Amino acid sequence: MTREEQVKAVGLKAGARVVGIAPVEAFREKVPEGYRPEDILPGARSVVVAGGDGPTAGAWRCPDHRVMEITGYDLRENVAVHAMCDFIEGTLSHHAIQAPSLPVHGHEPPMSMMHAAELAGLGTRSLAAHIILNPEYGLLYYAALITTLPLEPDPPLAEPACPHPGCAAMYKRIGTTPCLRVCPACLAGKVSDGRIQESTYDRERCHSRAQTYGIGSLQKGLLQIVNEDDADRRRTMIYSDFFTKSLQSVGFFRDSIAQCFECMRVCPVGRKYRKLK
Repeated sequence: MTREEQVKAVGLKAGARVVGIAPVEAFREKVPEGYRPEDILPGARSVVVAGGDGPTAGAWRCPDHRVMEITGYDLRENVAVHAMCDFIEGTLSHHAIQAPSLPVHGHEPPMSMMHAAELAGLGTRSLAAHIILNPEYGLLYYAALITTLPLEPDPPLAEPACPHPGCAAMYKRIGTTPCLRVCPACLAGKVSDGRIQESTYDRERCHSRAQTYGIGSLQKGLLQIVNEDDADRRRTMIYSDFFTKSLQSVGFFRDSIAQCFECMRVCPVGRKYRKLK
């Protein structure tokens, strides 16, 4: 086995659904300084990206959308990355580090997992909130590692995963797609000749609708509480169900990721893996 095959085999055995490799040079075109792989690991040569399953097929059927995140499998890709890092450092004797994907200050993550997945040939952006769709499995959760080990990269996908042929036919017939129709408040776009021609995603509106409880809601609630002059009303706000859920979601971060998956519920890409008896 080549080094690339060895690294990928370790990731797949650890639970990743797919594994791809991107060269650090590929990030320089669209990524500003300070957010590139070599800014996180000096001397970096390769980025290895793992895609893992999110919610189970059963979780998709639960009427409480938050359950999909609480009971999801969206940690397997991180386990796969840890296993590949250990293999690269312990067996192949090169430095490796998990790429940080969550904000360490403000709202900007040090590195985009979406962009890394695209460059590693694991998926393309979709009409549905620009979520990266893998052509086989649809929605996957992504994690990556950065290493000084030089690896042969995988090319980006030549054909986009979105729109699905059925969605392109639907747009040609009635001027919309399943995701655009289910969430017109946040999504807009145009499809022509089976390709996305325009795509608009209102992130702030989506955030306010999908992440009802979390860091943002805690900040908003806290601001209202400290500005409330009436002591009795302030006490009621502190012990309210809304503020309690906001505190809980911060303590259990996965619960604050999203409570709306309507665009993905109706997406046909990878649906066959969610259709069970």
